[in-house]
Amino acid sequence: MKSEFKMHKSSDIVGRIALPFVVMLVLAGCGGFNGAEDAQFDASYTHPISVQPDVPTLEVAATGHLSNEDRQAIVIFAAAYKERGHGMLTVAAPSGSANATVAMNVLVDVRDMLDKTGVPAERINYTPYRASGAAARAPIIMSYKRYVASVAPCGDWSDNLAYDPGNGVPKNFGCATQTNLAAMIADPADLVTPRTMTPSDAQRRGEVFAKYRKGEITATARDQHDSAAVSEVNK
Repeated sequence: MKSEFKMHKSSDIVGRIALPFVVMLVLAGCGGFNGAEDAQFDASYTHPISVQPDVPTLEVAATGHLSNEDRQAIVIFAAAYKERGHGMLTVAAPSGSANATVAMNVLVDVRDMLDKTGVPAERINYTPYRASGAAARAPIIMSYKRYVASVAPCGDWSDNLAYDPGNGVPKNFGCATQTNLAAMIADPADLVTPRTMTPSDAQRRGEVFAKYRKGEITATARDQHDSAAVSEVNK
């Protein structure tokens, strides 16, 4: 009886010692699909979006007054700057060229066009650039800094999709989705550094706190014309 008791007691001790290791092994098996293994199924790792700085330019003819085509091009260029531009919008006029005097007159028209398009004057940097003395058609050059998002070209069909014992993913997995995402981002600079928050409305915040202390409704009043109002069709 004593030997049986000792055997049962020993087995219980071994079981208690081994149980935590068994649990650890089970959990390890469940959590093993991570890190490098998980990365092959994540398109952001296999097809990362690259963000690079870019400097678009616009050359405006400085041979007289602005043409309608030049004015339209300036409007489009200014709109693109306001949407994705970072830093200053540089407007460089030729210096030392045969048309330097005429270019200064055209520069006045360019300044007026930028003012009409809503580009703040403090964000425009007017500067000269050295042009050849023989140049009779040296242009006014407008430029700014922006960011461009791109993905490596898709189309790698080197894998045999009909035979995959490892049940992996093809090399093109997620490439099209990443490419579309890079093309749809409003400003790729957001992928580099997030935008700062706009200042809070201290006056509105004070009004909400005052109503809260009085036990009043703090939400903004709504009416039936609001887009989120309940439809009256079935009533």
